[in-house]
Amino acid sequence: MKTFLSVPAEDSELARSFGAQLDTKSGQLFVPQGLALAPFSAWLPASRDSLAISLLQGRGVSLSDLLGRVAAAIKTSFEDPVWVRIEISQLQMHSGHLYIAAVDRDQDGKEKAKARAQIWASRVPEIVRKFTGQTGIELASGIKLLVYARPVFKPEYGFSLDIVDIDPNYTLGDMEARLKRIRERLKSEGLAQRNKQLATPADFAHVAVISPPDAAGKGDFQVEASRLEAAGLCRFTYFDAFFQGERAKESLKEAFMTALGVHRNSAFCALVLIRGGGALADLHWLNEYVLAGMVCKFPCPVLVGIGHERDMTILDEYANRSFGTPSKVIAHIRQQIATRALRGLENWQAIVHTAQARLALAESRALQKRTEVSTLTERRLAQAETATLRQQESVSRLGTAMLDLAVKQADKLHDAVLTAAGAQVEIMAAKAEHLSMSVKDRAQSTAERVERDVVSAFNSVTLAARRSIDGIDEHLQDQWLGVAATADRMLGTATHYVERDMTDTRHFACKALDDAQEQAKDVMATILAHGIDPTLKRGFAVVKDGAGMPISSGEAARQQETMDIQFRDGTVRVKKDAHE
Repeated sequence: MKTFLSVPAEDSELARSFGAQLDTKSGQLFVPQGLALAPFSAWLPASRDSLAISLLQGRGVSLSDLLGRVAAAIKTSFEDPVWVRIEISQLQMHSGHLYIAAVDRDQDGKEKAKARAQIWASRVPEIVRKFTGQTGIELASGIKLLVYARPVFKPEYGFSLDIVDIDPNYTLGDMEARLKRIRERLKSEGLAQRNKQLATPADFAHVAVISPPDAAGKGDFQVEASRLEAAGLCRFTYFDAFFQGERAKESLKEAFMTALGVHRNSAFCALVLIRGGGALADLHWLNEYVLAGMVCKFPCPVLVGIGHERDMTILDEYANRSFGTPSKVIAHIRQQIATRALRGLENWQAIVHTAQARLALAESRALQKRTEVSTLTERRLAQAETATLRQQESVSRLGTAMLDLAVKQADKLHDAVLTAAGAQVEIMAAKAEHLSMSVKDRAQSTAERVERDVVSAFNSVTLAARRSIDGIDEHLQDQWLGVAATADRMLGTATHYVERDMTDTRHFACKALDDAQEQAKDVMATILAHGIDPTLKRGFAVVKDGAGMPISSGEAARQQETMDIQFRDGTVRVKKDAHE
């Protein structure tokens, strides 16, 4: 049975939207059988009269009538559900039903539209299980969804979306697209590898920690961290921040900036981001470009330990090191401190052993050189003495031979003169016997003159002999002075060589000792560059003798009258007990 309507021309489209159909014979709209008449109440014949009267009286249309028409229009227009893109603004479970505050935002994040949506209790388990199983996250604020929903309008409650299904692939695609945009932007800005390229700390002395306040993961971290602080091995500075919810981005950004300000005054070895296990959906709050960029640009290595072993965020991708949990981060720090301390101790022992070996080698070489110089000096002195004695003997033999030769020549000349004089006298005497007395007188005179001549000649010969002997003596003296000068020169040369060799020996010995000290300083500088202060702060001490040299054995310590023990906060001098 058809229920005909009295619909004015201006309302015909609205009536059709509610389901009214046109009767081809009469050209009048009617309500098909089985369709509710409530939406068409204004155009029913009886109601039309009431509507006309109401309009004439200026009383208008009732709200229920108007909203009834809207509800009927929506129901007619959306007989089947449609796919709608929404973002969860708020989420609430009540009596098994899941109520959602859905929004639509523009590119700047401002709301363009909002509406209520609900998943009735009968559908909640199936829809939630399907979504969580395929995405790995739970429904939470900030997540974008593609929902299969039926628009519903009820005059007493208003408009809402009745969700009958959710497409998990849309959410996964949106999340991945968002991460992809972040990755591409960081790469284009040249920030992607900046923090990863920083050298991972080999030791830790001061660490910054950003974590949620009163979080379980922070408590686990602090258990081990407090032990390191109590031992004076490492200092930790904590900064609180929210890691989930709409406040997460600004809170973490503020914590980053505060830590950066502290770092500029007292440099950190590393910045640690930790958050214990929780809902996987909460991690999406960390997938923000601003936070990833701050991790990349932070001036010291960033270590991340967020969630469980399998949980990953964009921060894990760009941090210097990523660990599964906060406990693994502090375990790594503890291990590095222990390893560095042991390595420092081994290096120090190696330095001491090397210095001792080089010192012993230098002393051995110096002793060997001294022995060589002493032996060479004695040999050269002996050679000089031998040469001097030979020269003396040679000069003495030459002088004696020349003196003997001069004496022999003088004797021969003297005998010759005497022989000649005697013969002459005999001749003159023989002649005198045959001469007259005058001749005898002349002979006498001649004899006397001859005798004078003989004496003069003898004196001349004697003088010549003496002059010859004096010349020989002067020659011998000159020879002796020459020999003495030669001996002095040889002794001077030998002394020069000895002094030069001793100088060379001292030079080489000092150079060897200086080299050993420099090498020891270099190795010590290496230890200091890797953090000798942190090593001393961990409870180690260095024992030195009065000269500042390290003592590495008990025997060496017992031989010292005083020793200096260097701690992290100063040096203590220890004197040997007189009764020991």
